[in-house]
Amino acid sequence: MRELSPREQAELDRRRAGFDAFLNERMPVLADFAEALELKSPQLIVADPERYLPSIDAFMMNQVVEADDRVWIVTRLGYFIGEVLVQRLGGCWLLNEIPASRYFLRYVVGQFTRIRNPNAMVDPFEVASAFVSTPPTRNLASLVAEVEMGLRAA
Repeated sequence: MRELSPREQAELDRRRAGFDAFLNERMPVLADFAEALELKSPQLIVADPERYLPSIDAFMMNQVVEADDRVWIVTRLGYFIGEVLVQRLGGCWLLNEIPASRYFLRYVVGQFTRIRNPNAMVDPFEVASAFVSTPPTRNLASLVAEVEMGLRAA
């Protein structure tokens, strides 16, 4: 493994220090999202994200996401996609500390117990950003299934 530059080491230290806050933020952010969409029992979205996938998928299908709303929706969808994958595949959120990795210094989901490759990981915020960038009539359920298949094949 290569040695980190001082700048990379400082960023790694910063991301490590912020990881707990990042994790703690996901539950209220997702509950707020479910509440904003007027979904039933919004506080359960982290415990059972799969239950909310059809409703969020239907909401997002024809949404036009304006530039001012992009960060807000990508953040919520990233947390949501991550939670769905964590629960489907028995994984967890982590900070990628592998310098040669595509996801170095990003908060990702990985360490999946229900797939062959224990090193497979994905950045759900990158997935969410790509999803929001696609034209309306997008399908979140299909995208999550596609990401899951990719992780299983990795």
